[in-house]
Amino acid sequence: VFSVGMGTVDLDEMMGVQYSLFACLIISCVRFAYVLRKMSLGLSDEGEMMDMTAAATEEGSVGGEEEEVLSWFVGPNPFSTIGPIMFNFAFVVTAPPLVSLAKKESIAYKALGMACVAMGVLYTMVGCVGAPVANAVRNGLIEGGDDTNLLSLILLSGNVEGGADGRPSMIDLFCIGTFGLSTVASVPVYCLLAKDTLVNDAGVARMPAFLLSNVLPWLLVALTYNAAFFEAFVNWSGLLILGYSNFSLPLLLDVKLKKVRSLLGEEGSITSVVFSFLTASISAVIAISITNSLAIAGLLFGAVMIASMWPSQRN
Repeated sequence: VFSVGMGTVDLDEMMGVQYSLFACLIISCVRFAYVLRKMSLGLSDEGEMMDMTAAATEEGSVGGEEEEVLSWFVGPNPFSTIGPIMFNFAFVVTAPPLVSLAKKESIAYKALGMACVAMGVLYTMVGCVGAPVANAVRNGLIEGGDDTNLLSLILLSGNVEGGADGRPSMIDLFCIGTFGLSTVASVPVYCLLAKDTLVNDAGVARMPAFLLSNVLPWLLVALTYNAAFFEAFVNWSGLLILGYSNFSLPLLLDVKLKKVRSLLGEEGSITSVVFSFLTASISAVIAISITNSLAIAGLLFGAVMIASMWPSQRN
């Protein structure tokens, strides 16, 4: 209801709410990082992390300690995280409508750039401090822990830090609530941009455009959110669709535009290399997700790099 209501106003009118919710996101992530760090130190003080390392290296394999450190740092399935990460960076596809609606083009690009930097910093901060705790949950060292989701780890903070009745503090519960609310803040922007695109570019009437952009997506989410295939949908749509459409295709269009305008030079060559590397990386991640073979992913990476760079080298 909150998101649909915000989707009925103009983008300029909701900026105050957007800034407030973005501040809530920053505060919640900083609090989560602090709590996860305390949980990690609590596990270390109790000697549980050392017991986990000893159990993992008990088989006597050479270099077992290094493998254990790598295990908690990257997790058991590191490549499966690429899809959700790309899914969360999908806001880059809003660049064209944002530029057209912004008063100055530089303002829109600066906002998108700052958003990418902020998302990257938050991902890195929470991921690095939360990795040891998630590893402890996977090894059954935290009572009641069966899920390594970020919010589930915060709810387990009372079990590690000795909270009242094993419950998280009220501050943590409040931050969980504001975190959930802040993540919804970006949805009205998508809906508003989609509605304007339908009205201005596709010629759809305003009411049908509103229903298609603001109401229909929520109905689909309500019907599928708890379905078993929803997680797989996020993973694979992030890789197969958003990976190419949001990251590779814009670079390809930029390269084609430079060719049309006869502006290919050092900058165009750099864009071509970045496009080839990014497309090959996405293809390699898809290959390793399907085959679980690093060799096949490496071969595909090289093949895509050669195939995508060959036309530019020929020209």
